[in-house]
Amino acid sequence: MKRFFIGLLGLLVPFASVLVTPASGQADKSAAIIRVLTTRALWGKDFAAGLASLPHWNSAGERAIAIFPDRIVGAMPFRTAEEAQTRRAALSQALSQRRPSAAPAFTDLLRGTADRALPLRSEAAPFSDDDSYRVLLTAPGSQFLAAGLTAAQVETLLGSPESVTTQLIQNDTERRPVVLTLRSYAEGAIVFAESDWAPRPGVIDRVLMDVPAVSAVVFRPAQ
Repeated sequence: MKRFFIGLLGLLVPFASVLVTPASGQADKSAAIIRVLTTRALWGKDFAAGLASLPHWNSAGERAIAIFPDRIVGAMPFRTAEEAQTRRAALSQALSQRRPSAAPAFTDLLRGTADRALPLRSEAAPFSDDDSYRVLLTAPGSQFLAAGLTAAQVETLLGSPESVTTQLIQNDTERRPVVLTLRSYAEGAIVFAESDWAPRPGVIDRVLMDVPAVSAVVFRPAQ
């Protein structure tokens, strides 16, 4: 159990700075989140549907997600498929609920996602990085990140990251661990990650998001 806690903590470290943010800093952070999420060249054709799922992840108790090119994975690791199924059921139930209205900066991006929703399917599946089970959303042919997105392209579009760190993800086998290079934006609310297991160096393997922080910017507060 200790290794699973450490693995989750490691994933959430980039988001630690969201806990205490002065009002002026919060405005800057919100503006940075908007800039990243509305830079269309970073994202795939189904990104809006993935973004629309954030309140549902939040309702299901997931505070961080990893957006891969073809799936969205919850940060919470589970030892067994049965344990993960409980969280999957919560996410499935949340997906059946109406999501909040989009904030003005995201009205155009999210327009139509409720009526013509991508058929996202929740699953509890093995996660090869650390041999845990995770809850995920996916759909046939889904594309959440721009094809072949690289760290160099991210920097061209957004500028230099606020920080660059590494994260070691251990597993239960003798294979070498996964090493992620984390490029942080918006005070860690959005992190572009490269994996040393990727077929090509420099390719963005996943994008980590702080679910509550990003949701608070993308959606209007509940009335």
